[in-house]
Amino acid sequence: MKRRNHWVLFAILLLALINLSPSKQSTLIRNEEGTIPEPVSLPSPQEVQEPGHFRVAVQVNEGEFLRLQQMNYEYMKQHADQVELVNLPPDASHLTLLQQFELGESPDVLLLDNDWIRKFASSGYLMPAERYYSSPLSGEVLSASLSQNEWNGYIWGVPFDTDPYVFAYNPDLIKELGFDHPPKSADDWEKLLSAFKKQGRIPSLLAVDLTEPYAALSLLWQFGGNMATGSPSIFEITEGMQRGIRFMEEIRPYLLRYNAQAQPLPNVWKRMYDGEVVICLARASEISNGRHPRMEAFIPEPGTTGKSMWNYGRSFVVSSKSGSADSAGAWIAEITAAGRQREWHEITGHLPVLKSLYFDFERNKIPAWVPASLVGSKSDTLPVSSMLPEQMEHFSRLSMDFVNGEFELEQYMKEISQISMKNK
Repeated sequence: MKRRNHWVLFAILLLALINLSPSKQSTLIRNEEGTIPEPVSLPSPQEVQEPGHFRVAVQVNEGEFLRLQQMNYEYMKQHADQVELVNLPPDASHLTLLQQFELGESPDVLLLDNDWIRKFASSGYLMPAERYYSSPLSGEVLSASLSQNEWNGYIWGVPFDTDPYVFAYNPDLIKELGFDHPPKSADDWEKLLSAFKKQGRIPSLLAVDLTEPYAALSLLWQFGGNMATGSPSIFEITEGMQRGIRFMEEIRPYLLRYNAQAQPLPNVWKRMYDGEVVICLARASEISNGRHPRMEAFIPEPGTTGKSMWNYGRSFVVSSKSGSADSAGAWIAEITAAGRQREWHEITGHLPVLKSLYFDFERNKIPAWVPASLVGSKSDTLPVSSMLPEQMEHFSRLSMDFVNGEFELEQYMKEISQISMKNK
């Protein structure tokens, strides 16, 4: 019995010593009065990170780069990271960037056009976003933007902005042609073209820059190519695609073709304002930067396949070779935050990608013509293919040749149907 009591006493003393001893993660600091305050936890060695030093490459115009520089400066004032922000020259192609990744000379972070993300990801040059970006993307970001970043079951970039194609139009000319609204379907386009042919006064029905591949694609979707077909390929000549191409042939004498790189878009706005052009297909940022008071804009609702207008956009991606992924992820999270996206939209006209900013569109200065479908639809989801950029460049060249009369309709259809085969 006495031995048992000794064991009990020993156990009590041992527990008391354990409670009085400091743990590995804390220390007791005696103050000047001699009292012992609460234990103060010391950071674990794993939690102490060295300041990051990484390079971010973008390819934007001068005004956008100045704003990104300001954002980057504000970030570095609040963090120990050193971030080198560089603006690539306008003539630097995506293929040049691919070569840099191949040679191991890539930046840590790159602002990349969404339609190229699958190409870079499938080549092994990108890191999945979940490895450096902790905030949720699905449910928070526009589906149309996020779907462009998906490949092989992963998301490979953090969307930064979106710039959908939009129809700008002169409402006075629409009324002069006998309509109270711009065309919203393939049938509307056929009726508008018929009325346009009869009036004989207005020089051009539609202005478009066909050097942009997705402008031509958006037009074909609007002219009938977005009709439900069940086909997984956008280059298959279905009944809907045939209708769109035949209408393209009908309308091409009344197209005003321009190149946004060579001809300033405000010249097109002036011609629309002067009553020389009824409608213009352009990106949302171009409309917000140069519109006249008499001009209005709209994005048609998606067709029966969910396709309406291509949503051009850009995302931040991180190189698979980067040694500063965590720091890069923190920088991306700051630059793509709601407040930053609101500022970016006000300055550049590029629309934000966070759904929450659209719920209070007046406060966040979202244009009233942006449809609710933009927030919830996957209007431009295309078949997953790393060859999409090359295919679309080929499609653009064919479309320009067709509109310029170098191809007949049957030859154009034949060439389009072979795009997938030629670029495999």
